[in-house]
Amino acid sequence: MPRYILVISLTLCCCGNNNQFNDFNIQNVITEKTDYNQYLISRSNGLHRLTGFTETDSSLGIILVHGYYPTNWPTKGYEWTSALKVLSKSERPIWWFRHDWNSCPEITREILYNALDSLTKKKAHIDSVYILGHSLGGLIVTDLAENWNLNIKASVHAIAAPLGGLSHRANDCGTSGKTEYSFSENIRYFQWKTNHQLDGAFKNLLVNPQDVKLTGGNQILLPKEWKKKRLGHNLSIQLVVDQLVKKINLFSN
Repeated sequence: MPRYILVISLTLCCCGNNNQFNDFNIQNVITEKTDYNQYLISRSNGLHRLTGFTETDSSLGIILVHGYYPTNWPTKGYEWTSALKVLSKSERPIWWFRHDWNSCPEITREILYNALDSLTKKKAHIDSVYILGHSLGGLIVTDLAENWNLNIKASVHAIAAPLGGLSHRANDCGTSGKTEYSFSENIRYFQWKTNHQLDGAFKNLLVNPQDVKLTGGNQILLPKEWKKKRLGHNLSIQLVVDQLVKKINLFSN
């Protein structure tokens, strides 16, 4: 089956699932864990533009890509809620990419690529994008960065991502992690690594899946603590977002 037909077929079969919320408004994002209603995840697959905040510069778009969730995980998407509040202060347009986390990374990468291609053609004023992916989402955006050929600048950030290998569905996927990645000059790539022993998703693995070699990319080791809390798998999102928003120069390139 040709690749574009496969991508379209998967997009059609996956969209519409869990479509509980039609809006995507920052005012409706709940940051209290006990009250969280899976607002970020209970929607159709694809890009969803965040509303409800002031946008003063629309030349740079921010794209967020979530990770994998076990079936019975009660707070899917919650790890992004506080980060979304902070990102909205950048006053840049933000899109949440909801995807089927049980699909192979290369399929999701193609769907994301096509969505970004369509977005940038419709929004001609966007001349660059920041793409943040967490966990499995980090592997997806890294694969995207290696295969980037859209005609806009991209700064790609993989957070607590198992770039060295997936812990699930590795055998039947074309992209399941590798030991070395290479990026072209038109991509700014950053891997944000958590401490192996403090990351709940990786600490029981003998080999840290974040340990890979990058050519043309940057590796940043995150601290063990942040704001007097253990910096684990999910909290890493908030630290990275906090750093990116504070460094205004990163959002002006």
